[in-house]
Amino acid sequence: MRASSAAAACAACLLFTAAAGAAAPGAAGPAATATRGASRPAPAGRLDVLRYRAPVPPAWVAQAPASTFRAAQYRVPAAPGATDGEVVVFYFGPGQGGSVAANTGRWASQFAGPHGQPARPAIRTLTVGGMPATIVELTGTYARGVGMGQGAPGKPGQTLLAAVVEAPEGNLTFQLHGDRATVARHRGAFEAMLKGLRAR
Repeated sequence: MRASSAAAACAACLLFTAAAGAAAPGAAGPAATATRGASRPAPAGRLDVLRYRAPVPPAWVAQAPASTFRAAQYRVPAAPGATDGEVVVFYFGPGQGGSVAANTGRWASQFAGPHGQPARPAIRTLTVGGMPATIVELTGTYARGVGMGQGAPGKPGQTLLAAVVEAPEGNLTFQLHGDRATVARHRGAFEAMLKGLRAR
């Protein structure tokens, strides 16, 4: 892998770019310029990315994207007794960001069960705005980071909901992650955003 591709993969590994305020699959990503213009500031309550639009709950706080691969980034309020979560939308460009299977394997490798056993992802498919989408859910000790495996100490009691929408322009990846209770609290809103994705 060339140095530029490796750097892109590292920047991207947390899975997208934000509409208002937004890491990514393990495969090598394109140059950072590929995602410029992928999203634009949108009114509160709405995500604009590429030529698509989706509803965003007013309780989510838009943040400046942490990388050029993040099309959108939001802080989601904590459930009682838990900590805040995060929603991120990633876009890497046409043909970039890795396949659904590759990303599912990478995400699963970053989770461990209560006794250190490998985590088993729950996977389901649906159609979003006429496009195929896959939702992957993992719960356990989560070492969110670069590449495969738990390279850093994991945080227990975490859940990741990740959805890959196979858009003609390239995959859009949506992630909600955080404490199990926080993710459970925002699951409905996350799925409503995903299912509400439509061409503008």
